[in-house]
Amino acid sequence: MGQTTILIMILTLISKIFGFAREAVMAAFIGAGDLKSIYTTATTIPTVIFSIVASGILSVYIPTFNKAKNEGGEEEANKFTNDLVNVLMFYGLISFLIIIVLAKPVSKILSPDLSGEWLDMAANFTIIMMFSTFAYLYGGVIRGYLNINNNFVDPVLIAIIMNVFIIAATVLTGIFGNPYILIVGALLGNVLQFARFPFAAKKLGFKYKLGLNFKNKYVKYFMVLLLPIILSNAASQVSLIVDNSMASAIFGKVSISKLFYAKTMLGFITGVVTTTIATMSFPEIARLAQKGQMLEMNNKIKSAIIFTLILILPATFGMISLSNPIIKLVFERNAFTSEDTKIVASLLVSYAPFVIFAAITEIVSKGFYSLGDSKTPVIIILLQQLINIFLNVVLSKLIGLNGLALSTTISTAIGSIIIIYIFERKYGNNDSKYNIGSIIKLIIISIIMSVIARLAYNVSIKVLPLILSVGLSVLLGGLVYFIGIIIIKVPEFEEIINSFKNRKLKK
Repeated sequence: MGQTTILIMILTLISKIFGFAREAVMAAFIGAGDLKSIYTTATTIPTVIFSIVASGILSVYIPTFNKAKNEGGEEEANKFTNDLVNVLMFYGLISFLIIIVLAKPVSKILSPDLSGEWLDMAANFTIIMMFSTFAYLYGGVIRGYLNINNNFVDPVLIAIIMNVFIIAATVLTGIFGNPYILIVGALLGNVLQFARFPFAAKKLGFKYKLGLNFKNKYVKYFMVLLLPIILSNAASQVSLIVDNSMASAIFGKVSISKLFYAKTMLGFITGVVTTTIATMSFPEIARLAQKGQMLEMNNKIKSAIIFTLILILPATFGMISLSNPIIKLVFERNAFTSEDTKIVASLLVSYAPFVIFAAITEIVSKGFYSLGDSKTPVIIILLQQLINIFLNVVLSKLIGLNGLALSTTISTAIGSIIIIYIFERKYGNNDSKYNIGSIIKLIIISIIMSVIARLAYNVSIKVLPLILSVGLSVLLGGLVYFIGIIIIKVPEFEEIINSFKNRKLKK
């Protein structure tokens, strides 16, 4: 967990900057109103399919590939990969046809406030975006193949390609006033982002062949493991749909875009830190699990959690303390008003702690999947989502739109505590301990950092432009955190420092 991880984080950061540029351009050209809400509604179904299936593919593919390789060699593992792609494409075609027929009622469910021409447009947008399903299914498998062969760069770069297309389409939509330019551009971006995957996979020895084979025993094994994860991910996405549906029904369709912009900021943290560390540690966790090296696997999981918290805690607390200026800097221009900024910033504060608990859940889940246990996480996440839906109903009545955000945060916190407890009970090792002392110190330093960053902003904004004031506050807060983390001596942080020192010595 050293230099390579840092490199991938930097590349991920660049891709996230493109993502922010996309949302900033959207905020400027189409704002947070009807068109943005319809776009969000239309992209929900492909996103749901991707989140339910494609992300589950990655979780199950790596352990299954290792199993096929250990039992039948590289050729058998590649055959499994090829058969899996074809089988998933077949199921993708069925989903595609179903959604095309049900596009209008599905759009109405996702956003009950839609009617007339807006509903027709949302249905048309949904049909257009459904073509991206095939690309996501293919990309989900090949991404796993690239990761297990230590190619983490190509999967990181896909977001840049996608965002370039969407940014261009958004600008053209603003210029020509044709909303269909936006959705066609989004489709092209979502499909062509995977354009490098076939070449990268072929370079590693994978050659794709047409043909359906439902009898491949590793595909069957994969499907058995995948089904519980699909249920788990489906529960998470149902919760998201409930959030959006309740927001639309209670607070109007424009509220969907407010939730979206707040979640976009959270995606910056989870994408750069959590997903990177979970993705890069997963192949090793799966390898150790296959070999039955439980102590080493437990240590790897706990090391990944601490390493994630080192980076995610300051980012979360910093985002809470600077929520308003950050939203103002990134989004507030043209169609995105100061009132929109206040609402989204408030939602961001309510959502922010969610990323900490979601990170822990994601990493611990990898341990379950590596051991061939995909049922336990499903039960936990189903319980978590039931709690979320219940809290949605209660808190939205008490505190409005922020209640939906707080419900997500609270239910995720409960889920993360449960999943850690059960993993320790079933697979834990007494010789492998969580460094609770370091976690507490990290939280304290993060709080101090966020207070100093806010004070720096309050002083500097009186004499500096917004962008310089926010930048200075972030840099000062980062410096305080860096000094603090050196003082408390967290082993995982020292591992990074030693990695760079060793590299210099080798040179």
